[in-house]
Amino acid sequence: MEYGMIMGEMAGENKTAAGRGKRGGSALVMVLFIIVILTMLIGSFGFEAHLEARYAAYARDRIKATPRAQPGGVLAEMMMTRAGGGAGASQLPDSQNRWFDAMERLRLGQEIKGLVQPLGEGFIIVDIEPEPGRLNVNLLTREDWEILLGNIGIPEEYHEGIIDPILDWKEPGEMPRPKGAKTDDYYSRLDPPYKAKGGPLDTVRELLLVKGFSEAILTGGVFDPMTVEGDPALISSTHIRSVKVHDDRDSLIYISGIEHMLTTYGDGKINIQSAPYDVLRTLPGVDEILAYAIMEERESVLNDEPNPFRSAQDLFGRIEGLDPSIANRITVQSQYYRITATGRVGMVERRIWCIAFNDGRQLRYLRWCEEP
Repeated sequence: MEYGMIMGEMAGENKTAAGRGKRGGSALVMVLFIIVILTMLIGSFGFEAHLEARYAAYARDRIKATPRAQPGGVLAEMMMTRAGGGAGASQLPDSQNRWFDAMERLRLGQEIKGLVQPLGEGFIIVDIEPEPGRLNVNLLTREDWEILLGNIGIPEEYHEGIIDPILDWKEPGEMPRPKGAKTDDYYSRLDPPYKAKGGPLDTVRELLLVKGFSEAILTGGVFDPMTVEGDPALISSTHIRSVKVHDDRDSLIYISGIEHMLTTYGDGKINIQSAPYDVLRTLPGVDEILAYAIMEERESVLNDEPNPFRSAQDLFGRIEGLDPSIANRITVQSQYYRITATGRVGMVERRIWCIAFNDGRQLRYLRWCEEP
């Protein structure tokens, strides 16, 4: 009897110890769980604090960058006015003028790229480009468009479906070309509907309103033939479509874009002093070799002095193999300029750009854009 009682007491003690062990294990799991939750919360708060600090730093630098972009326009205006012989042109000797080389390039019809001026905690970057280094989109002929579209990689079978609509867009009347488009037969059927312009384009990006044009044609990417051939009821007014990804990626048509080559200013003549490779290649008969030869020769030096082209005749005298027909399509001077002033503080930039008309005496701003 006593033995049984002793064994019973021992069994009870074992059960009690086991219960305490289970309760202790559960408590330990709970503590670990709470520690994990707290760690995650602390990490989340820390990450949010880091993001807020980064955002605050970005906002602070952006505020500082804005007033640095604005003086860049003043600097550009000063150089262009003096280069043109305007006010103050002779007040500063060349030997004391830190901007003399830049102003000389402007005087010779050349561009200025990446002119840096320190300012406080940051600096200003100024670009001044003769706008006739681009093609005036309002003055392009059908032949010009053929060359332009071919150069960026659009197959010839789609050219007419792009060229006819842009020619129709600029001309009044309601009789479309074979693959063109007018208000009644196309633009009024879009969602939302609108009217064909019946006049010159105001901006290059207005091309996105024209049948056949897409963001890819302007800025480069995958060319979607549906923007040329599609039903107007299926195409948005901005003509921006998503291209289906094919299993065979070799079947996709990649193009380089035309926006950087176009302008709506100038008389249509191309400034060979500043025109980039892509624009030079649109001149009849100018192949890759001739385009690079022109670019190299205009940056040449003779007797330690810059030796750009002085005239169209000078170009033909120095570059062999050019088509004589381009003589009436080129120039070495400009009156329209694209000025870009970038204020930078740290890694933050604020950019202002404008189109200015310079008659040699004063600067008139025709368009002004402050990027957000």
